[in-house]
Amino acid sequence: MARTCHVPWESNADEERMCPLRPLQAQNRARGASTAGSRLPTLKRLIQEKPIVRAIEVHSGFSALVVDAAVAQRRGEQVTFDCLWSSSLTSSAIKGKPDIETVTTSERMQIVDDVLEVSTKPVLYDGDTGGPKEIFAFTVRKLERLGVSGVVIEDKHLGGRSGRDRTT
Repeated sequence: MARTCHVPWESNADEERMCPLRPLQAQNRARGASTAGSRLPTLKRLIQEKPIVRAIEVHSGFSALVVDAAVAQRRGEQVTFDCLWSSSLTSSAIKGKPDIETVTTSERMQIVDDVLEVSTKPVLYDGDTGGPKEIFAFTVRKLERLGVSGVVIEDKHLGGRSGRDRTT
């Protein structure tokens, strides 16, 4: 039997018992708001302080909530993911499309916005080839406004090859 789950920021006791997202949202609220200006310094600090920065792909607000709550034990120490990765592959896959830049930048930005709304972790964005440089400048500005901490682009013009290029 299916249950519906209303997830407002204010709640009552009945909703808290019924909704599996409640504990995850409470954790995010307890950590405080994260802004575009606070995510980038966090990523820079992580890169300077840690030998390995743990990132994991997220493709929705829900997957970001799951990652935020994920904690494991490794060599007697609690470990978590340090930052999130927005992949073009899964952005395409969740829409049932091939990973050949068929999902528009606007569609991908909505996914990123959903992730940033629920997580305080830095986000890295898979920018594929970047597209035409005149358009990529607008993409970068939009990502900055959203609060994305970095963009990774592939250089296919100077000999770079991605996995999907190996058969051509």
